[in-house]
Amino acid sequence: MNSYYELLGVPPNATELEIRSAYGRDVLRLQESASDSKVAHFRAALDAAFATLVDPTKRATYDAELATALGDHAEASTGDADDAFRDALRGGLWFAGGCIVTAGTYAFLQGTYFLAWGPVLFGGFQLVRGLLRYFSVPSGARRATHLAILAGLIVLGIGSAGFVGVSEALAAQQQAESTKWNALIDATSLDVLQASEIVGGVAKRPGPWDANDSTDMAKASGLYAHVADSVAAATAPARLEWYRAGMAKNFRDAAAITHEYSLLSATSPATVFEGLDKRWKARLDEANQLSDRFEAQEGKAP
Repeated sequence: MNSYYELLGVPPNATELEIRSAYGRDVLRLQESASDSKVAHFRAALDAAFATLVDPTKRATYDAELATALGDHAEASTGDADDAFRDALRGGLWFAGGCIVTAGTYAFLQGTYFLAWGPVLFGGFQLVRGLLRYFSVPSGARRATHLAILAGLIVLGIGSAGFVGVSEALAAQQQAESTKWNALIDATSLDVLQASEIVGGVAKRPGPWDANDSTDMAKASGLYAHVADSVAAATAPARLEWYRAGMAKNFRDAAAITHEYSLLSATSPATVFEGLDKRWKARLDEANQLSDRFEAQEGKAP
């Protein structure tokens, strides 16, 4: 609202001298301007403001009417602010609710995600529209509680959306790690199978230990050592790190035991063979325990 005081550029408590001075200044400025309908209209407004404010009776009446008008305007502004807040609040609730539901599925339903795009997009649109309307009303009509509530909903929604984004990034990282881990398994499975067949073949051969047995065990040791190095240098998904470390140790033990077998001869004491046989059986038991734990955790055999 532009009051007579604002038109003349004086405060509401201006003296008559200040009013006359301001009026004279504005009239001189108008005389320097080109004469057109807008200048004439503004001059008429200045004359009306001057005539009212220099007359004590008219000024008192005008001040009373101005106070009433300002009160009505403030009340209307407050009503507009409340309406805008309700619109923004509804949007904020939809926005935050959609983000929270989405984040909840990421937090508690592993592998089952629900992206509540409808509420998030609808709520976000309503929230922005309500905020634009809310901030268009005079600042005096806004309430700190309204701003705090809306800010809280925005922070809650954005925080939930951020959690979803982080979850997506972690899931992508885990998927990449799983892909690399599975590729490692595929790359080393042939070496494991070949080494196991060599050891099994040596165990089934009749007769005393000979040079062929030692040679074959040396081959098996080399294969197990290569697999152990590959597994030890690999990166497994975090949930399978225990399995990677355990199998790396197990293959390392297999390489060491088969290497010691390769150093034996027909004249080696039977106690040495028995000792290595016990170590080999213990290694197999350890591998089976790792496999059982893997199957219990993942629901499938390794």
